Amino acid sequence: MENVKNIRDIDIESKSKLTRSVGFADIFFMSFGGQAPFLSMLTYATAALILTLFFSPIVLIIGTLVVLINGAGVYYLSRKHDEEGGYFNYAYKSLSHRFGFETGWLYLFYSLLYAGGYITGSIFVLTYVASPYISIPPLVAFLIVFIPTAAFLLLGIRPSSKYAVFSASLELVVLLGIIAAGFYGAHFLVYNPFTSIPSPAIIFLGILFAVGIPTGYGAITPVSGEVKNAKRNVGKAAILVIIVGGTLEALVLYSLVDYGIATHSFSALVSSNVPVITVMDKITGPIALPLLLFAAINDGILGSLAFLTAFSRNLYAMSERGVISKALSKLHSKRGTPVIAGIITLIAAAIILMPTLIFVNAFIIFLALGSIAGLGNLMVHLTANFSLFKENLVRAQRRIRELGIGILGIIVSGFVFIYSLLTSDTYMIELVLGFIILGFIILEMLDAHQYVKTHTEINQ
Repeated sequence: MENVKNIRDIDIESKSKLTRSVGFADIFFMSFGGQAPFLSMLTYATAALILTLFFSPIVLIIGTLVVLINGAGVYYLSRKHDEEGGYFNYAYKSLSHRFGFETGWLYLFYSLLYAGGYITGSIFVLTYVASPYISIPPLVAFLIVFIPTAAFLLLGIRPSSKYAVFSASLELVVLLGIIAAGFYGAHFLVYNPFTSIPSPAIIFLGILFAVGIPTGYGAITPVSGEVKNAKRNVGKAAILVIIVGGTLEALVLYSLVDYGIATHSFSALVSSNVPVITVMDKITGPIALPLLLFAAINDGILGSLAFLTAFSRNLYAMSERGVISKALSKLHSKRGTPVIAGIITLIAAAIILMPTLIFVNAFIIFLALGSIAGLGNLMVHLTANFSLFKENLVRAQRRIRELGIGILGIIVSGFVFIYSLLTSDTYMIELVLGFIILGFIILEMLDAHQYVKTHTEINQ
């Protein structure tokens, strides 16, 4: 009977107040866009390149495999829970309501900072590439990216997903073009990345940067309530986008290194502040400028839209479950989208980014937000792996594969998180821990309010 129940759980969708209007291709490209592939090349992949040199493409593959472990946990959880809310919903149902609140609270932190990181990264590239021709103030560049992002978010998941399919497909073509151009420029000669292997400590540090690349899958689980056949499509999209995104980034990096070796310009490549832009200038010549401008603006919109949408749906799910004010779950009368949650999302992003852009360089903000969000990302996936572990531990007929994935995910995410804490700047650790403590304080206040309200109703 247990097997019959499990099969039925996979086939039957849970009811959602939101409309299930997007399919597999929509969420795949939303997730792929959520990786912001070009911006990831400028930051995470570049850091791995500078640290591990010729071995860097292999480091990106290892990082992809590490992320795939957490992705496998999400795959199994998404087959059991297809409501909106994602990680909040997993912890709320599998662990406890209190743990669900803390997970949802952490996800708000992680997704908002990732979105902010992509916007500021886009601003940096846009202003840097355009600087020889025109000076664009950071706040103007912010509006260029933020206004279309805000419009798509408020219009709802359907228009957002269609934009993601179109623009992420173009970006996929651009990445493939860079790979082909790199190999062509190297006269299709290939090098052996294993000829120079760095020390284990350097490799591990490179992996810490590499795991930041295929993270877009974390933005699609909160929108499960709007996905057709969510129990099948969400998990499949998560796994596929990790493999495709990670492999593509590794191939792009390999082709760039290969080009640098073949043209005897590898030292110049590594010493450049933005090696990807330097190589693209050499390979593509006059078309480099429009390609870079397209990639900068497109990645800023795609990456931030994916995570801001996830933020708003996580906020909506927490409100719908009653752990925060029910007013936040109000839907638009015509489009059926969480309008209040969406407006709060945009206000939060603007409050965080606009004041800092006046005083701080966009690239520094990008690196800071990405690093801090990475710690939140690891904690959110730790709770997801605990959710999968507990679900299979208490089940009468345990699934050994899922139990093993949960344990492996806990070990890997826990190890990377602890190492990240030990190597991160103090202000980052204090900010993450401060946000967690603030979540506990808010939770206690909500519990106290509910207690007073319940006893007042009983006495009446």
